[in-house]
Amino acid sequence: MSETIAFENIIIPKEDIDGIWDKVKHEIVRTNDEFLDENDVKSFLKEGNHVLWIVKEENSEDIVGVITLEFAFYPRHKIGRVVTCAGRRLHEWINNTVYELEQWAIKEGCSHMDMYARRGWKKILTEYNEDFVLLRKKL
Repeated sequence: MSETIAFENIIIPKEDIDGIWDKVKHEIVRTNDEFLDENDVKSFLKEGNHVLWIVKEENSEDIVGVITLEFAFYPRHKIGRVVTCAGRRLHEWINNTVYELEQWAIKEGCSHMDMYARRGWKKILTEYNEDFVLLRKKL
């Protein structure tokens, strides 16, 4: 019988971003694109515009996941939006972590969660609907 590994999700206060940055930067770099890179993310985190969640093995310093979120505001809704998500062994922790993110977002007054994700994430996050596809043209 295999042992189940427990994970903990930790919100990192903006004041502590510099202290943990070297431990999470390599995961955030994996999500870089032409619109947002690790330097932008770090600035947003330190300003409090984004929130950093880390996923660690319980009773360990081993960080296996890094997620950043922001809030989007609409006239009648506050949305929790996952901006970046990267890590190792996602199949072991992603479902529980997303559940905890959703519960946290509800407490923060959010009515919905959004995720910018590749289509492959739909296979993992089966409770999320693909409501639209973002099309973008560089001018």
